[in-house]
Amino acid sequence: MHMDELETFITLVQERNFTKTAVRRSLSQPTISVHIRNLEREFSSTLFHRTTKSLHVTAEGAFFYEQALKMKALYEQTKESLYQKQQQAEGHIRIGTSFTIGEYILPQLIARLRKDHPLIEISITMGNSHSVIDAVRSFEVDIGFVESETTLKEVILTPFQQDRLRIVCSGLVDKPIGIGELQNRTWVIRESGSGTRSSFDHLVDTNHIELGSTIVFSSTHGIKESVKNNLGYAFLSEATIQNELKDQTLQTVDIAGLQEERSFSYVLTKGTIPGRNLELLLGYL
Repeated sequence: MHMDELETFITLVQERNFTKTAVRRSLSQPTISVHIRNLEREFSSTLFHRTTKSLHVTAEGAFFYEQALKMKALYEQTKESLYQKQQQAEGHIRIGTSFTIGEYILPQLIARLRKDHPLIEISITMGNSHSVIDAVRSFEVDIGFVESETTLKEVILTPFQQDRLRIVCSGLVDKPIGIGELQNRTWVIRESGSGTRSSFDHLVDTNHIELGSTIVFSSTHGIKESVKNNLGYAFLSEATIQNELKDQTLQTVDIAGLQEERSFSYVLTKGTIPGRNLELLLGYL
């Protein structure tokens, strides 16, 4: 049995007329007759009583009509489900990300992606920007997210969001201060290879800041907790300190004439053509 034959039967029952059925189905009347004969032969049943002037549905035909409607509905439902499945993205995305982006930017992005495309599986590896770029270059991940630059020719960085960096401390600073008041302070900083560390080094070098001493942490959370406990100053992404500023557990230190910004970027190996899943992910940026 073919669905075309089933459609023809259903239409003929509804129209009770071969000519009207042929018009509705855009078929010839002989083709309509062939469809009905094929069904009657397949199910060993007489579905219609025909006379020169009328067409009547038999008891078997009436029963088959009820079943035919169910079969058509199931067919349409199955076809639609398979279509939706084909349209729905699925698969695995391996992401390498810096701690700043991984902890403060990606969770909201991934939540939106997964809400719309629940069959996509995500695995996220976090490290400093240098290690993330290495993971992209060696194909250990499909895409990376970093906040630093690179001179490597094997990868391409594409900025997707600007980020402001702020100096923070645990005490209250009422007004902008001069750069001289930052001299010989204790700073709580990230490790070498981190994008935030690169930004801190640029701040120090550009403004000729003399460091008193440093405490190195490999996580932004550790830095924030250290500053809260009066261990020193820190230079952090504005994206990472929103809750602390709201709760006033950290304070920003504004320096007259100083405003540091950088780009959050995604990283792909050179020549990579993003597949559908990566295209969807990038669309949420």
